[in-house]
Amino acid sequence: MMRWNIRSIRRGSAIRQVYSTPASSVGGRVQSFLGESHVHPRTPASVSAALELEPVPCPLCGGRDVTTLGWLHDVALGVPGRFPLARCRGCGLLQQNPRVREDQLDRAYPDNYPPHTRDAEMPRMLRHAGPAVRWALATWLGYQHLATSHTGAPARGWARLHRRKIRENFPPWIGQGRLLDVGCANGRFLHQMKMVGWRVAGVEIDPVAAAKAKAVTPDVFVGDPVKAPFAAGAFDVITSFHVVEHLPRPLAALARMIGWLAPGGLLIVEVPNAGGAGGRLFGRYWIGLDFPRHLVHFTPATMTAMVERAGGRVVAASHRTKPRYLTRSLRHWLREQPGARHRLTLAALDSRLGRGAAKLTLELLMPINRPLGLGEVVRYFIRRA
Repeated sequence: MMRWNIRSIRRGSAIRQVYSTPASSVGGRVQSFLGESHVHPRTPASVSAALELEPVPCPLCGGRDVTTLGWLHDVALGVPGRFPLARCRGCGLLQQNPRVREDQLDRAYPDNYPPHTRDAEMPRMLRHAGPAVRWALATWLGYQHLATSHTGAPARGWARLHRRKIRENFPPWIGQGRLLDVGCANGRFLHQMKMVGWRVAGVEIDPVAAAKAKAVTPDVFVGDPVKAPFAAGAFDVITSFHVVEHLPRPLAALARMIGWLAPGGLLIVEVPNAGGAGGRLFGRYWIGLDFPRHLVHFTPATMTAMVERAGGRVVAASHRTKPRYLTRSLRHWLREQPGARHRLTLAALDSRLGRGAAKLTLELLMPINRPLGLGEVVRYFIRRA
């Protein structure tokens, strides 16, 4: 049943080899990941008091012995201060530790934080190519209620041309069609799923974004996923895209999600890949770090370990390269470089032609990054153990 652009995790991958290193040799490997010029090896005197930090147990193993790899700043949204990138000596999990105090985490998200401010408009793919998408879902992903004999050849051709994109944007139909999106933000994904037949619910911690999502469905819990009151076995599919890395208790949240799965249900979690090409190339400028909002930085090894501790099993994974991750990371790096040459390069990158050329180049690299496990993000497909 599960055909949603998945690829099995290889235990011998290069990512595992880098991040499964014994604690005694961790420093050099991750220092290489950041780049020597990208870190401040000691706590800087200029750490801002605007957001207070507190030491916490490792979110994966509960240990308190961590190695601080560097102090980084917010290159994306400019929240003041410097924040530590650390690695647990026990399990190897990369994390922010000490991290922003839990009662101050909301202040790490400016009022203009994009996922919280956009309206949940009709998804463009359905708006412009609804018949083609519905035919594809019925044909390839089990949406039999959308099946029709009246889809024309042009629509079918469009669907075949965009087959990968369709599979990346829609889960397979499972069971009774009950779907929960954890971290639903403004409800855009819920809107998309509702339009193709799912009975949808959401979880969103930000009240402003949750109010927008409630325009799609009233069944939105506002608060920490760990506290959501859904019954065990309530959902056939649960999605959580770029959320788990933001949570102060990711292990408990994953355990709750796995518990909400109906028999045969599927949990789909997508997070940035700290071992991907972008992190290795751009170091502290890599947009996937997103300090101080990202509290945990997963590799395939540490995500698999956390899923197993939460009572699940990773049945497959899909490595993907997002061109905008790399172009934004390059833009952050260029902005901090001196000299007119870098300013000209930044101006060229910001032009429509420059963005198009960069995206085309990165699209061509995608087939290389995927089999090597170097994608910018990894989508994990999880079932109950």
